[in-house]
Amino acid sequence: TTLSKFLCLGMPLREVVRAATENPARALKRPDLGTFKPGSAGDASILELQDGSFDYVDSTGEQLSGKMRLKARGVVIGGRMWHQA
Repeated sequence: TTLSKFLCLGMPLREVVRAATENPARALKRPDLGTFKPGSAGDASILELQDGSFDYVDSTGEQLSGKMRLKARGVVIGGRMWHQA
């Protein structure tokens, strides 16, 4: 995933998460998104940080190797775990 590629490039996990949550919400002028503050939407992606050996390819075809990746494990919508029917 793109988030895992950022980790591979050396971006700290905290900044990777911020780049996918707070920063886009701020750009959209939507303070109710990208946070868990009271009054926010309560939506979240549940991610697992995995250690190992992972290969990535960027948009120019350059190959990168990393030791971590983020794996999607679930989604919370409106404060409740979402399950696909």
